[in-house]
Amino acid sequence: MFKLVVSALALLASTTAIDCGAKELSAYNFESFKGIHSLSVLKDTPPSHTNNTWYFGVCDTINEGVDKCPRNSDICGITTISVDKQEVVSEVIGFNSNLQKAYEPFDKDNSQGIVIRYKNANWGENLVDAEITFTCPGSGDKDALDVFQLDKWDGDVLQVSVKTKAACITDNKHKDKPSTRPNDNGESWGWFTWIFIFMVLFLSIYIVGGAWFQYNKGNSIDFQTALKEVLENFVDLLRGLPAFVREIVEKVTGNGNRGEYSAV
Repeated sequence: MFKLVVSALALLASTTAIDCGAKELSAYNFESFKGIHSLSVLKDTPPSHTNNTWYFGVCDTINEGVDKCPRNSDICGITTISVDKQEVVSEVIGFNSNLQKAYEPFDKDNSQGIVIRYKNANWGENLVDAEITFTCPGSGDKDALDVFQLDKWDGDVLQVSVKTKAACITDNKHKDKPSTRPNDNGESWGWFTWIFIFMVLFLSIYIVGGAWFQYNKGNSIDFQTALKEVLENFVDLLRGLPAFVREIVEKVTGNGNRGEYSAV
């Protein structure tokens, strides 16, 4: 006969577990779920009783307050066997904070959330994996929230799930907002950037190439003097550009001064 006992422990630790500062979790509000949570499965195994308890650190590493757990654990499992009021720890499994984690957001079947996976945690001569599924509850969901549920543990893979508002994407973080301009797919800024880069590249080639040409013609004593002359000519060109453009516009639009001429 199995009995499922679930509890949440308000324990604090000195370092971070499921890192709420990770960029993969920045769209969520895991800080609201901060703490060390536990899930216990009691099994009647005459003449003994077996208690398998899993601890999960959300923004808190399981360092203090949970005896026997390895330090710096994100997840820790402890199995104890009780016989005649004597208790013996038979198994201790720890998923260290330094293990590489895989974050996989999902949005399907009218639900959204994120799955955090751990691979190859050392447990003696064995390697074990873990998977925690955080699901955002629906608006009409009346099931218990913030409660971890054991989905699977077969000695190789641990699978647990929890419904929590911490797994809901917040309104003010990382939401794709529709553009207020029609047909704006972001390419305008890209084209402007490339045009600007080409202009800078062209001007650089013009200035350096002109200086090199002046130097090779022997018009300057050294390359630095040639470069200075080209820059001065370029500045003069820029200064005269507005007047040149204005003259072109006047000729094209016919707004030039014709009072200087008279018909014969």
